[in-house]
Amino acid sequence: MLGKTVDHLIANILPAAADYAAAEDVLTQVYRNDPAPAAWEAAARMAKRRAAEAAIAVDGLTDRFKIALGDTKADIRSRIASFCFWPNSDAPRPGAHERIRGVANAYKHQNLSDLTLPILSTDDVLVVGSGWNVDAWGVGKYGGLPEVLVSETAGGLFKFLGDVPVAIAAWFHFLAAQGAALPPGPVHCCNLEVHQ
Repeated sequence: MLGKTVDHLIANILPAAADYAAAEDVLTQVYRNDPAPAAWEAAARMAKRRAAEAAIAVDGLTDRFKIALGDTKADIRSRIASFCFWPNSDAPRPGAHERIRGVANAYKHQNLSDLTLPILSTDDVLVVGSGWNVDAWGVGKYGGLPEVLVSETAGGLFKFLGDVPVAIAAWFHFLAAQGAALPPGPVHCCNLEVHQ
């Protein structure tokens, strides 16, 4: 019953997340070679595009799960949010799945009118060097390296490299709790284990 949902997770989301992580790595290397913004603009655009592609893929899981089991999207998202913890940890990452949904919708529509989303437009998805004291310790890149960030309307600034593995791990846990047949682990995403 959940075979198509699991297939999408394995065949589409994990490769999209790997492409995003690779684009972030390229951005770091290009920046280290020449920190002038004009030198890394193309790599920044690629990282932002790959982030959006990963977000769209993750957001598609809600639709597939709804088709398989008939739950409402709001209920599915609420249940997924309860699984958004750092992989292999009990530290929650509130809003990770909703930021993913926001980035996916902003990429598709540019300006957003859905008040349940934590962002208003593509302008809230940035690629900049965040410096210190942004997001949680150890999340994403360090030392002000440019990376994809999400600026919430409520004022928070979050590293997308933190949201992607958390949301994917949440889906693995959620699907396992629903009795879905999952492949054996370990599965990694953005240098974190998201499934054992």
